Amino acid sequence: MNTLLRGGVAALLLVSTPLVTFAFGPRQGSDPTSDAMGKLANIFARKAFSATAVMTTPGGASGRGMNMEFAMFMSGGKTRVEMDMAKMMGATGGAGMPPGMDKIINITIPAKKVIYQIIPGMKGYYEMPIPDGTASAPGAEAKVVRKSQGVDTVEGYVCEKMLTTITSADGTKTEITTWEAKALNGIPVKTEIPTSDGKMTMLYKDIKTSKPADSLFEVPAGLKKYGSMQELMMSGMMQMIPQSP
Repeated sequence: MNTLLRGGVAALLLVSTPLVTFAFGPRQGSDPTSDAMGKLANIFARKAFSATAVMTTPGGASGRGMNMEFAMFMSGGKTRVEMDMAKMMGATGGAGMPPGMDKIINITIPAKKVIYQIIPGMKGYYEMPIPDGTASAPGAEAKVVRKSQGVDTVEGYVCEKMLTTITSADGTKTEITTWEAKALNGIPVKTEIPTSDGKMTMLYKDIKTSKPADSLFEVPAGLKKYGSMQELMMSGMMQMIPQSP
C-alpha cells in the first residue's frame, strides 16, 4: 500500500512540475530550460480552453520514458489538471489501489502564488506555494526570437510550426517547438520541450475553446485542509484501519 501511495504522489508531481513551469514561468534556482519555458509561457498563459493532454517524457539513459494522459483546463492563467490514477496504471485497472486514490487534482492560481493539490476521494487537500521567479540583474531579460518553420497538420488542425529560441542573460540558448492551430486562435496543439534527458512532448486532443467554468479553479466546499501531502495520506491510511468495537 505504501508503494502505491508513493507511486501516486510521484506521478502527480511528475506531471504537475513541468506543467507549472511551462504554464507560469521559471522558479527560483531553475535551470535554463525552465527559464526558457517560462518565457514561452507568457505567450500562451491567457488562453482559455480545455483538452485531453498527453505528455510523453524521455527515458534518458534508462530508456524508460512515460506516456501520461490527463484532463487539462486553462483560463486567465489558471490551470486545472485531473489525473485518473486507475487509468494510468493500465492493465491492472487500479487493482489494489487504496480507496480514494483513484483521482488526483491540481489547481494552480498564479495570482495567489499557490497550487492546490486535491484528493477528492479522501475529502482533503493541501496548498503548495509557487516560488517567486528566478532573480535577475537589472536589465538582464532573456531574448525571445520566434520564427515560422512552415505549416503542418496535427490532430486534424492546420498549424503553424514555430521555433522559439530563448537566449538567457548568460548566453544559454534553448529552442522550443510549438504547433499552433490557426483555427484555435494559436493554441499550441503540440509542444516539444528540451530537457537534460531528451525532448518532452505535450499533445492536446479533444480541444474545446469554450471558457471553462470559474468553479473548476476553486477548492470544492467540504474538503479538509492538511498541512502536507504526507499528512493527508496518513489521515487516509488511518481511516482504512478497522476500528475496534
